[in-house]
Amino acid sequence: MATKEYELGPCTITYAGTDLGDTNGGITVTVEESYASLTTDQNGENPVDEVVTGTKVTVAGALAEISLENIASLYKTTVIGTGDSQKVEIKANVGTSLLTNSDVLIVKPYVGGVVSTAKNDWITLGQAAFKATGALTYNSSTQRTLAFTATGFPDDSGIIATFGDSAATA
Repeated sequence: MATKEYELGPCTITYAGTDLGDTNGGITVTVEESYASLTTDQNGENPVDEVVTGTKVTVAGALAEISLENIASLYKTTVIGTGDSQKVEIKANVGTSLLTNSDVLIVKPYVGGVVSTAKNDWITLGQAAFKATGALTYNSSTQRTLAFTATGFPDDSGIIATFGDSAATA
């Protein structure tokens, strides 16, 4: 009898080769196809077929580690300065291409209490770009997090995401 695989637990996220640290509230990977209905006059509004019009892959969550490096990654900028004199400047970014600012994002689940090193467990977006979506709350009872959504873009082969070892060959 085949072993059944059930999964539960947190993950870690690396972006452009950098571990973004702990998360809060979980990470959600969404793969969503969109469709267009094909109709004919003879069948009225009843579809006779549907065709895929696109596939969107997103990774959403919140980073628990509030660091200048994480803020810079989410807002498409850099950390300025060194040591105890550093800052991140947030700009309007009007007209900024997300694809141009994309990089490799990897979701690595925890297995047995540690980050899995088995690439078959990973989800990789070869060209992902962040959309910062959060607000930092300052009060006595709410943990601050950096909320985000990362969108995957197709590479030259049309691949948006890979579940498993992205280097595997046929």
